[in-house]
Amino acid sequence: MHKLALLIFCGTLSLSAQNPPKILDFNQHGWLSYSGDHRVAGRWGVHFDAQWRRSDLYTTWQQYQLRPALNISLNPNLLLTTGYAYTRAYPYGDYPVRAAFPEHRIYQQLVVRHPREGVRFSQRYRLEQRFIRYPTSTDRWTYQNRFRYMFRAEIPLKNDWYIPVWDEVLLGIPPNYGARSFDQNRIFAGVGRSLGKAGSVEVGYMNQFLGQRNGQIFEGNNTIFVTFTSNFDLSELWK
Repeated sequence: MHKLALLIFCGTLSLSAQNPPKILDFNQHGWLSYSGDHRVAGRWGVHFDAQWRRSDLYTTWQQYQLRPALNISLNPNLLLTTGYAYTRAYPYGDYPVRAAFPEHRIYQQLVVRHPREGVRFSQRYRLEQRFIRYPTSTDRWTYQNRFRYMFRAEIPLKNDWYIPVWDEVLLGIPPNYGARSFDQNRIFAGVGRSLGKAGSVEVGYMNQFLGQRNGQIFEGNNTIFVTFTSNFDLSELWK
C-alpha cells in the first residue's frame, strides 16, 4: 500500500509538471466540518458528514456538502463504506463559475488503519460516481467518475493532544472530465484534541491546489479548516 501511495503521489507531480498552470488564482477560505462514524449493531454502522465551505475567510459561500452513508467494519482496521453525497458549489474568486450549481454523488470507500510505534496511520481509497449540472447554456447533467486517495497520520502529544497531518489527491477518470485528469490536491497540518467518547476536534491549515475544468486556471486556496469528529456507539442506546 505504501508503494501505491508513492505511485499516486509521483503521478500527481508528473501531471502537474506536464501541464503547467497558465493562470494562478489565490483565495482565502474557511471550512467547518462534522464527521461521524457510529456503530449500530454488530459490524454495521452509519456515517454522516457535513461541510460548510466558505470563501473570503468565512464571509461568502464556496460550497456546502451533506454525505450520509452505511458502514461495515471488516475488522478493527478495515472499514468499508458506501453512500450518497449532495454538494452545491457557488461562484467565488477572480475566475468564478457563472452561477451556483448542484451535484449528486454515489461513492464507495475503504479505510485502512495501521498504527505503528504510537502513530496512527490510515489510508482512504474512494471511488465517486458524480452527476453534475454545470451552469452552461444547456444546463444538462454531466456524468463523471473520480478517484480519491488520502494518507493520514496522527502524532500523539501529551494530555490527549495530537498533531494530524494528511494529503489527499483527487483524479478524474475519463470521459467527460474536462481538459485534464488532475482535479486537485489537498494537504493539511494542524493540532487536535481527543474529547474521549464525545470524539475529537482539529484546527489547522489546508492548502487546496485545484485545477479548473477549462485547463487554463489553477487555484491555490489557503484554508483554515476546523473539524469535529464523533465515533459515538449508537448501539448503546438500545442495550
